[in-house]
Amino acid sequence: MTLSKIARIANVSVSTVSKVFSNSHEISEDTKEKVIEVAKALGCFEKYNKPVYDKKLIAILCPEVIGIHYSDMVTIIEAIIGKHGGTCLFSVFNFSVDSQNALLDYYINFAKVDGVIVIEPVGTINVDTTIPMVLVGHTERYKNFNCVDLDIYPAMDAAMTCLKENGHTQIGYIGEKLAPAEYGFFQQGMQKHGFEVKRNFCVINERRFWDCGYWGMDELLSRSELPTAIFAAYSHVADGIMQRLSEENIRVPEDISIICMDDIRSIPYNNINLSCIRMHITEMCAEAVRLLYSSMEEKSGS
Repeated sequence: MTLSKIARIANVSVSTVSKVFSNSHEISEDTKEKVIEVAKALGCFEKYNKPVYDKKLIAILCPEVIGIHYSDMVTIIEAIIGKHGGTCLFSVFNFSVDSQNALLDYYINFAKVDGVIVIEPVGTINVDTTIPMVLVGHTERYKNFNCVDLDIYPAMDAAMTCLKENGHTQIGYIGEKLAPAEYGFFQQGMQKHGFEVKRNFCVINERRFWDCGYWGMDELLSRSELPTAIFAAYSHVADGIMQRLSEENIRVPEDISIICMDDIRSIPYNNINLSCIRMHITEMCAEAVRLLYSSMEEKSGS
């Protein structure tokens, strides 16, 4: 089936048929309807139809959405992009460098998105593109991409100062293997304040979320000495720690202090208000979208 046959039956020119399928504004609605009706009757409408999507397509890549931290970020970014009139496409790369880069290749080279936001990318991004991209929660700098990250060190410094002022010197850490950055922040904060990072006070395990905290605390309890304060990698871990401590009638904060490295309330109505390092994810996500749209506007020359 050719455009010329559609044109002949609809009694219009071939160029008119072509413009109809390109959604050109030069063609009247009556002519469009006539050409489309003929194409459908001939069974070739889908073959020639070239619909134009007039919204910006933004791909969001994220390590996972099980954790509240990540799902909150995706939700916030999607809402802001929606206010800009854009549409989001979303994928999870499960902390895999290969999966992350394969998804980037798909969205950039096949889906032809207008922009990309990668939340906490892993490894090295090896996709060469001029498509605007923003990396969120990432400190490595790429000349072609914008990066948005938090400066957590002042907050860590304040947390260590607080512990020191309250007489703590024996400070532990409980976290998981998929959160290495948090342990790095802890180590640097400890060293800056002259605290020794004692291995027998630190547990980094394969478990995640509440299980990580619960069984991490269980392991500390089996050791000969307990720290007087513990840094939890994130909120879920802190909740697991407190559950295990409560089973041993160890009180927080009277018997042991807990500090959490984010401010997400995974148990909103817990009767203990933890000291937390605020992550400012709303502000960080808003800045990521602002940078992305600025880059897209610059690319389009508008």
